[in-house]
Amino acid sequence: MNTRKLTKKQIALAFSVAVIADAIQLPFTAASMTGILTIPVEGADFALDCLVMVVTSSLIGWHWILLPSLIFEFIPGFDLCPTWTGAVAYVVWRRKKEQAATVIDVEAEVVSQPPLLSPPLIQTVQEISPEQNTNKN
Repeated sequence: MNTRKLTKKQIALAFSVAVIADAIQLPFTAASMTGILTIPVEGADFALDCLVMVVTSSLIGWHWILLPSLIFEFIPGFDLCPTWTGAVAYVVWRRKKEQAATVIDVEAEVVSQPPLLSPPLIQTVQEISPEQNTNKN
């Protein structure tokens, strides 16, 4: 996991890259569905996905969710969903959650003897010796 602190600028740039990439891919998908320039458009779409993954990873750090986002772009129908925007939102949420968790470092004192407890009020039958029993009569 990446532990560096995210700045507002990095988050804003990552969201901008993701939203722009998702917006650019809509016309690419429409052009490839019509059959016009299908192969060059798919190549440009793949290059854009790779570029977005590299730029996003450099801005907010690597996270495993970025890899499925890249793979989902190759599945027909999923490429219409804003997968990059969703992936960036998830990564930013997780990073902020990790950064908010604080570690409490407590120094403990080692005690060689346990604390003393008050003596029991009632002695049990086994604790009374025969001499004590005869003295009471």
